[in-house]
Amino acid sequence: MNRKPGLVSVVIPFYNHGRFLMEAIDSILAQTYRDFEVIVVDDGSDDPQSLAVLEAIRIPQVSIHRKSNGHLASARNYGIQRSRGELILTLDADDRFHSTFLEKAVPILENNPDVGVVTCHVIRFGSKTGLDGHIWRPKGGTVSDFLIENNCCGNALFRYRCWEDAGGYDEELRGFEDWDFWIGVTEHGWRIHAIPEVLFDYRDTPGSLLKTAKRHRPDLMKKIVENHLETYRSRVADVIFRMELGRDAVITEQASRIAMRSLPCRIGNALLAPVKWARRRPWS
Repeated sequence: MNRKPGLVSVVIPFYNHGRFLMEAIDSILAQTYRDFEVIVVDDGSDDPQSLAVLEAIRIPQVSIHRKSNGHLASARNYGIQRSRGELILTLDADDRFHSTFLEKAVPILENNPDVGVVTCHVIRFGSKTGLDGHIWRPKGGTVSDFLIENNCCGNALFRYRCWEDAGGYDEELRGFEDWDFWIGVTEHGWRIHAIPEVLFDYRDTPGSLLKTAKRHRPDLMKKIVENHLETYRSRVADVIFRMELGRDAVITEQASRIAMRSLPCRIGNALLAPVKWARRRPWS
């Protein structure tokens, strides 16, 4: 199929997220960049409310595709296979993009032929654990930046060519599918660019796929390494170096926390408290 230049195909995997779907779709319909199509992939939903939401959608730019349940990676591949755009934007059905994301992201791909993916900073909302407003700042980068940590949001804009180069999403993975995909993309020389601005809202829900994946991290990481074994073998020194940098950062943070709890530090904070209070007071 010939891909339409400039067209962004927004692929939204959907499984029983009827409460949130229209928020996700509306965040795309509100984009200031207007050349897009929206492909909702119903991955075997069985919730009557969610099915009713799908049936009620009558929006010219939005198409609904149904398939048997196969998990997130399968739904994304299914939607991308049925897309028409040269550019692909993935969006989970319970999350939202800010209205200027595409306006800012598309020109980066148009003007930088080595950039295959554009991500941004992410803010958390909907949390029941007091984490609302927490900001994640992925750095993007090349393949070396993805071997021990994920530096790109799973919902990002990328070239259809990147999806072809990576061989699509690994449908055997049940978690960290996006991380595995970004490694596959950057292995082919593509660079991932991170816009240093919060342009994406991540909904923190109790049963989120990310939380489930974190509980199975060792098994998932083993599969990711096996998927990219030659890449990891050829960069063993780089992997160890980055792991040690991360270890040093953790040790430094732990030492800082211990120091803050020490008696001298507590005494010092108590003595300085009146000064800090006076500085904050709006004296007339």
